[in-house]
Amino acid sequence: MIEPADINQKQFSATRLKEGYDQTEVDDFLDRVEESYRSVLADRDRLRKEVQLLRSKLDRTSSEAATQVLPVTPAGSAEKILVAAQRTAEQVEEEAKTEAAQLRAQARNEADDIRTTARREGDELREKAEAERQRILNQLKTEQTQLEENIEILKSKRAGYKSWLRAALARIEEEEASGA
Repeated sequence: MIEPADINQKQFSATRLKEGYDQTEVDDFLDRVEESYRSVLADRDRLRKEVQLLRSKLDRTSSEAATQVLPVTPAGSAEKILVAAQRTAEQVEEEAKTEAAQLRAQARNEADDIRTTARREGDELREKAEAERQRILNQLKTEQTQLEENIEILKSKRAGYKSWLRAALARIEEEEASGA
């Protein structure tokens, strides 16, 4: 089972060119998950203690009812008292079971709510990260296109300069040949 300390100590590696998740967002999210997880664990421990307390009370009530000395009465009255004591013990036991079931259900619901919230926040982070990745890719494609256009312009200028230089060299050679 992952512990809150494991979540707190988790480190993500850095990325180049802002690809991947934003470390600050991931860290903030993990802090919230850790806090929620700690709360769920604390609630679980508290509920366990309450269940133990209720079981202890039930055992104590049952043992007290069993050890209680009833005054000697006619058989019919004793039987009525025994039946009433049995009903009371069963009622206390049933109430304890009902309360424990309610506490377990409440704890499960809270845990489910936390898991749902964590999943939703995780999905939102993934969507944001994907949108940021796509924005960066689009920006890089635009820059690549601009660089390719600049390269073509430079190639064209180079060809023009070459032709101008060849023509200038040809004129110089003609002037030297006619002057010599």
